[in-house]
Amino acid sequence: MGRNVIARQDGDDYQAKFFWLKACGLNHSHTCIKKVAWEMDSTFGFDDVVVFYDPPIMESGSSIEEDYYQLKFHVDHARGFTCHALMDPEFIGAERESLLQRLYRNYLKDPAKYLTCRYYIVNAWTLDHSDELRNLLGNNGGLRLEVLFKGGENSKYGKIRAAWKQHLGINDDRELRLILTPLRIRHNYDAQLLRENLNDRLKHSGFKPVPENQQSSKYGDLIQKLHKDGKNIFTKDELLDICRREELLEEIEEAKEDSFIIGIRSFQRGAETLELEVHALQCFLHCFSGRFILEEFSGTGYINEQLAHLSEKAILSKKRIIVHLDTHLSIAMLFGYYMDSKYGGLDITIIQKTFSGKLLWRAEAEKINTYSQPLLTLEEEKILDSELDLALSISVTHDIRDDVQAHIQRKLQNVSSCLHFVINPKTGVASIKDASQIVAAVEELIAGVRAKRRKLGNTGTIHLFISAPNAFAFYLGQRIKQLGNIVLYEYDFENQRDGGYHPIIEIP
Repeated sequence: MGRNVIARQDGDDYQAKFFWLKACGLNHSHTCIKKVAWEMDSTFGFDDVVVFYDPPIMESGSSIEEDYYQLKFHVDHARGFTCHALMDPEFIGAERESLLQRLYRNYLKDPAKYLTCRYYIVNAWTLDHSDELRNLLGNNGGLRLEVLFKGGENSKYGKIRAAWKQHLGINDDRELRLILTPLRIRHNYDAQLLRENLNDRLKHSGFKPVPENQQSSKYGDLIQKLHKDGKNIFTKDELLDICRREELLEEIEEAKEDSFIIGIRSFQRGAETLELEVHALQCFLHCFSGRFILEEFSGTGYINEQLAHLSEKAILSKKRIIVHLDTHLSIAMLFGYYMDSKYGGLDITIIQKTFSGKLLWRAEAEKINTYSQPLLTLEEEKILDSELDLALSISVTHDIRDDVQAHIQRKLQNVSSCLHFVINPKTGVASIKDASQIVAAVEELIAGVRAKRRKLGNTGTIHLFISAPNAFAFYLGQRIKQLGNIVLYEYDFENQRDGGYHPIIEIP
């Protein structure tokens, strides 16, 4: 069989899986999905899969009525997304029109309707990390327009704007901004990840998952045959009737009535199906680019407001609370801050991701005291003879003392002392056994910091650096008010900026 035929078949299979990934949302009322379509001809270039919402969903204050997806399957990672690739027809397998030109054509057809939609390019290729596009994408795949439209025509972003405007034959920055607003780039979405996400969604949506030992599935063949018969748009009732006849339905595993399950997401990978597993979801993908809060959301006012609202819903439920934290360490800690232990009686279980899979971590009062102290080793580093700010490093999964010391020397001239807490007997991914150990360690840490501050006479800001599971950050956040003003730093693992640590949030 020729390579072109194989590639086309793989592409059809990729598209079919993605259709069912979205179609699963029909069986969940909270997704607001009204219809799902396969290969619609009405929206040029973004017609592989279409999702219709009723009522509209909200993103960053805007109403979204429809999502359009263009899917491109690749067997290799030979190329990467760049600013120039968006102007290259060949990058999306086209002969004449580029991705930007296809967007522009849809914009011209109906500018008002265009802004109520999102247009996705879904591709297995990654970002080219030598290109400025990597700094222009938020975690939700949208372009960071506040960054792109900064600076004059001779700035680095001004030159990108100029190239894109010339490519589209327009002159106005305002019009370019409107064209780019609905664009979403989903990169590095390979066939294996799609298969895993599809099985998760099928399982949570009342459809039979595809057995791991099967190379093919009935789902892909079904949608293609339906399309040949002239059926390509499906409501919930229509799709369920079809799947019932094809024996593809099974009972949805209902969540326990005595639990209130919530999710917080600021990373996409590994959390694609989270909205189907929870009663309430707070998604911050649009607020971040990699590890960093976007400038338009800096100050965390919006994030604070949303987390406060989510915590209120959880507390008012008066049920056992189960929390998925597919998010930054800083957000996990900030949510703990709003789930303050002073409320008392809160029964909280954290879904912690580990190398052994997802574990249920719930602190048990009778077990906390079984952990003998010291759970942490404390080292004190005197830097200045003053009563200025204090640095606090917590090493649980990795030993970060050297990195923190280097950052203090370079960037934090107002720090007079640094307290280094290191988990016993050693750092590592298996250093924490359960939530009870975390709570015992957090109580020991809080007491140690307060005692040292009294001795040092230090009342300044605490600069906090952590390498620990999200569950640790959450439980620390519950008790962090006792330490006063906090600035929490996260490490630039992807080297988005200049590496090292950067301040992310402030408490209070």
